[in-house]
Amino acid sequence: MEQPGQLAASNMIDSLNTWWELAGVDAFVGEMPVNWLELDTKPEAAETAQLPPPQSAKSPLSEPVRPAVERPTDIETLKALITSGAALPGNTFGSRFVTPIGLVGSEVMIVSDLPDQDEIEAGKMGSAASGALLYRMMAAIGISLADCYWTALATTIPSTGEVPEAAHSELADFIRYQMSLVKPKSLILLGSAACKALLNEELMKARAQLRNFNHDGSNMAVLTTFHPRTLIARPAMKAQAWKDLQMFAKRDGL
Repeated sequence: MEQPGQLAASNMIDSLNTWWELAGVDAFVGEMPVNWLELDTKPEAAETAQLPPPQSAKSPLSEPVRPAVERPTDIETLKALITSGAALPGNTFGSRFVTPIGLVGSEVMIVSDLPDQDEIEAGKMGSAASGALLYRMMAAIGISLADCYWTALATTIPSTGEVPEAAHSELADFIRYQMSLVKPKSLILLGSAACKALLNEELMKARAQLRNFNHDGSNMAVLTTFHPRTLIARPAMKAQAWKDLQMFAKRDGL
């Protein structure tokens, strides 16, 4: 049986050993100094060296960009290129394409923002509800839609459902190029995006009066009004659109 003094000493040793274990001093320490930090960092360095380099912005995994094509020199070729999915301005936002309608020499050129979803199904501008309404609107001022050239800033529908404002300049330039092929005498812009891209003005301000649009040294009357899809969604606005069309009917006196 241990004496009280021996018991106290034994308890003290046990307590001290327990404390050292908790402090992490549970390994043999030799005479030679050891660089514990070096032992800890070497495995990490080896693992880091084996990591693959980060992917660059030009990685093969990046989405490929379709090369731009040379601009066509006639409207029928332009329509065929759009239908085939060629990388023309406005034809790269989606995978389904809508061709303009109309011929060279059309006196009135109509420019909207982008096709409606039901026009995407048919693959041609003016082939759905918006086209039917625009046909009646133009007929009301004595103009047949069949005698007009109708195109859009974007011939595909972006995932956002809107024409990106950053693309306005390029798209407007391509519309002007189409004007040089069609050679219209007057212009109608449908919706805010077409107005902003070609006139650099807000729709509600621009539609207050007819404007002059200078193209290749020639002036043409330009009207800005609501897109037919807006009038279908908000029939009360048809009265305002009718006033706009009446202004356009008097354009020869501008």
